[in-house]
Parts: sequence; structure tokens; C-alpha cells
Amino acid sequence: MSKDMLSSTTVDNVGEKSIRLKTTGHEKSKVSVCLTAKADGTKLKLFMVFPGGKRETQQLNEEFRNKCCVASSANGWMNEDLTLQWVQRVLGQFAFNRRLLAWDSFKCHITDDTKKELSRSKIDSVIVPGGCYDNAIP
Repeated sequence: MSKDMLSSTTVDNVGEKSIRLKTTGHEKSKVSVCLTAKADGTKLKLFMVFPGGKRETQQLNEEFRNKCCVASSANGWMNEDLTLQWVQRVLGQFAFNRRLLAWDSFKCHITDDTKKELSRSKIDSVIVPGGCYDNAIP
């Protein structure tokens, strides 16, 4: 997801040779966002991963604690440690009964540590193999 997406169209007077665009300079910056919902449609907190190994996330987590969880990695992608954080901080232990999590076969989803954390949180997981969900939604 881009933080500042520019439009591919502009509006100005006919015949203008150049058009000025205002940007924030972040049109090439990326951020990973994990979206999570329960079976009844309830949306859980966003889990956002920004690039940069030393990024300050504590202040953002305090400011937006009811809306999202913020983390960082060197390249802005999910990794095993962030997957464990996502399980703890987003899925958490909000239910007394066991739950079922369906997700893809991304390597961080199938590690032993992730499986142990899911078990501690009373979550069973189902791995949907790649290519099985491409035609699931018309």
C-alpha cells in the first residue's frame, strides 16, 4: 500500500505546456497492512508494518492503541517475529472457546513458533494452499 498515491490524471486549462503537482515526496514509500475480521464481520485492529529497523513505533501505538498496532521491519514486510506480535496483539485472547484461523501458506504462518503461539491462544489454523482462492469469489 502506498502512503501517498498520485492520480494518473490532471486538470488544467487546455493547451498548458506544464502542470505543477504538489506531493509529499512519499509516493514511492510502502507500508504493509494486515487486515483481520471475525466470521461475523467484526473488524479487528489493523496491524501496520513500516520499513525501517529503528522506526519509533511506541508513540504511534499509544496514540492509536484502539485503532491499530504499529510495528517495523527492515524492509516493511511481515516476518516471523511480526507474525507472533500480530497473533498476540490483534488476535489476542478475546474468546474463551477455541477459534479457527484460515490463512495462506506464507512461510511465517507455518513455523513451529507460530503454531505454538496459536496453540497458546486457543487458535486452530487451516492453511489454504496457493491458487485455491483465486477463483473463489466471482
